[in-house]
Amino acid sequence: MKPNPRLSQSVEDYLETMYCLGRDKGEIKVKDISQALDVKPPSVVEAVQKLSQMGLVSYQRYREIKLTPEGQQVAEAIMERHTVLEDFLNLLGVGVEVAGDDACAMEHVLSKSTICNLKSFADFMEVYPYASQFMEAFRYYHQHGKLPEEDEK
Repeated sequence: MKPNPRLSQSVEDYLETMYCLGRDKGEIKVKDISQALDVKPPSVVEAVQKLSQMGLVSYQRYREIKLTPEGQQVAEAIMERHTVLEDFLNLLGVGVEVAGDDACAMEHVLSKSTICNLKSFADFMEVYPYASQFMEAFRYYHQHGKLPEEDEK
């Protein structure tokens, strides 16, 4: 397979959906992809054929779709980006549903180094002994637009 330039958002969405279907249902079918992405089956078939040409899925008409080892690796990387972003947004207090939707939008445009830095910050907040006080102060600031009185010195 020849090296791919950056994958389009649509291609990444298909791979992520197929990965989740394979993980959750044990199989990947055109009908399920169609329902998950709210697109018509012919659009799914066209996308799957494109992914097959890229070497990311194996597909034969009327048969189950399978991610190739490379497709699996790419899908796992997409899922990792999504999880990092969703966890970071949850850390900031963004609601679960909004965080999931925003992470899906962000995962396609943020650089690898930005996502790595966000993950590093979230990991730091898990081990930093004063993280809870820091987050409490942040939430106060977010709600009131100013530092808590004890921090305004």
